[in-house]
Amino acid sequence: MSRNTTLRVVSLTQSSGVELNAYLVADSKPTRQEQKLKTLSEYVQQFPSGWKKRLELANLLSEMGQIEQAVEEYRQVIDRQQPPSIGVQLQLGKLLQLMGQEVEAAAVYETASANARNEATRQHISGAIALCRGDTQAGILAFESAASLEPHNAAHWLALAQVQVGRGDAVAALRAFDAVLSLHPEDIVASIGSYDALVAVGNVRQAQQRLSKALEVAPGDFGVLKRLADTRCRMRLVSGEEGKQTKKTIASVLQLAPDAADGHELLAYYHLFRGESANGVAVLEGFTEEHPNHPRGWYSYGRYLFHTGEYQRAAAAMLEAYRLYPLDCEIYRALCEILPVTSPPASLDPPQPPLRRGEIEQAKSSNCKGGTPLKVPLFKGDLGRSNREVTLTSIVEEMLDCFPDRWSVWTTAGRVLVESFQEIDRGCSLSAKGTQLEPQLPDAWFAHGRVLALALKHRAAVEALAQGWELLPEDAGYLQSVSAAVWLGESYGVLGDEVASRKWLEKACQSQELMEFDPAMAGYWRGRALLGLGDVREAVEAYRSALSRRLLYPFRGEVEEAVKRLKGKRRKGSRSKA
Repeated sequence: MSRNTTLRVVSLTQSSGVELNAYLVADSKPTRQEQKLKTLSEYVQQFPSGWKKRLELANLLSEMGQIEQAVEEYRQVIDRQQPPSIGVQLQLGKLLQLMGQEVEAAAVYETASANARNEATRQHISGAIALCRGDTQAGILAFESAASLEPHNAAHWLALAQVQVGRGDAVAALRAFDAVLSLHPEDIVASIGSYDALVAVGNVRQAQQRLSKALEVAPGDFGVLKRLADTRCRMRLVSGEEGKQTKKTIASVLQLAPDAADGHELLAYYHLFRGESANGVAVLEGFTEEHPNHPRGWYSYGRYLFHTGEYQRAAAAMLEAYRLYPLDCEIYRALCEILPVTSPPASLDPPQPPLRRGEIEQAKSSNCKGGTPLKVPLFKGDLGRSNREVTLTSIVEEMLDCFPDRWSVWTTAGRVLVESFQEIDRGCSLSAKGTQLEPQLPDAWFAHGRVLALALKHRAAVEALAQGWELLPEDAGYLQSVSAAVWLGESYGVLGDEVASRKWLEKACQSQELMEFDPAMAGYWRGRALLGLGDVREAVEAYRSALSRRLLYPFRGEVEEAVKRLKGKRRKGSRSKA
């Protein structure tokens, strides 16, 4: 943590005065805080038996991101308070969770629950305990119960929202964030969370409105500025006066958190979208050299290399992120995307059926809890008899074992089995589990429909995609509707229903939201739709537009090959006419 960067723990208070939630948000006021830290530290050394100033010290350490020191001070406060404050116990439990010490956190929460007199508070604490024990569904039910008992308490809604974010249910998360904002319209944590959820469900119009509001409320907030810079880069506002404004925003992000990977990732993509790919590589390569044990830095570096077509180097960087932190779902999903396109192939052995419960626990203890992640056992045969290098097979199996309550890992695993191992029936079955976990989520149905189409099960694909389409809200254009319309058009075309195929492909060409939010991907999907409609000339123009906007790999490779092929066909057709 740089001395120019601090983290403040934002807490929400229960109706009886108990602080229920703590969230880390970047801030920048080091000089004043460091002076206060020195004063409080000297005071508690001089008067070690008191707890009030020690509590101030613990809170300040939390705000400054010095979590381990804060935990120790909170423990000291609890030892000195008679009886101990529930609020302090909850704060300690939350920090222990942030540190990954779930067993200790659960013990602290249980002590707090025994002292709680309010049923809503007990339900909220029960939710926190359930999360520490890995029972997400029980956690959701407990937070929902707390919110129903105290609907005007934003703490319950915010806890529920963050659990839904963790399991990938952006629709449910959005509802909970909106409940917080209805109570506290300027809550910056809920505003940022709501923006992320709106982007995740594809409602970019409302997302931009939410981001603009957050910018008015907190113009210097790290999270707000990071999302603003990301949006501007995605919109390709990287040249001229707009480019200067984008770079200024990125500079602010870097100034607020110079030791975080986020700003460096933004700067790298800024260079990439300006046609300066080598400069972007240098930015992230330099960050990983300065922070070799920073998993997010390696993750960002791996994603960047993947997006520039450097698949082999991307795999190496992402595996380093996995080695450093084998507990992150997005690292697993990234590896499932990168490893299949590396050469030579990662593995030819398909993942095995789910393990028995005891085997899963044994596997988790070695892989999901900090084992030797680059030398993990493949989950088949004699488990633990020998260790082999990590493969696509082992990644898929670990991912399913570690994150069984996240719908996206099931569709991801299903796609890997279908595309990389030709395990058609099992791949489709795994993918369907995602829709069972989130039956009201359009994205789950769209992802499953895509897996079915890749498996050449186009009748079932049409049904799944149509189900997802029916779940889309009617009041706004959603980004996911563009790709879903293309997939529907293509599957109907394979089935021989030309009328339905044309209807969906024409619908895909009509979206304006995607063109404004991500012009490169808009060009890609428009080109693909036009190609399905037989308009080769316009398809090539749309593809060229996408390429000129710095379309990322792997889409870029697909488009470059398509343009080359289509140009060849047009030249051949011209010669035959002559």
